[in-house]
Amino acid sequence: MSNLLEPVVILDTFVQGVGRVEEVSAGLFRVSYYAHQRGFDGGQERVCVAKFIVTADTMVAMANATGAREAARRLIGESHSPMN
Repeated sequence: MSNLLEPVVILDTFVQGVGRVEEVSAGLFRVSYYAHQRGFDGGQERVCVAKFIVTADTMVAMANATGAREAARRLIGESHSPMN
């Protein structure tokens, strides 16, 4: 992999999971990421912390690189695993 240029400071965002994967057009997907936070009622709630629009190839590469097998299964149309 080539060096990653960061001409301005980009803040780190803590992500705990993939919240939603939506096909926005042929071959383009909106991927939402979430983190947990304590809700007003004292329980846990999932808060969207980032969204990206990526190509199908990028979606598969991200899923493989991060171990997000659930997102990859959605992309190729397989059913969810009972483990997820």
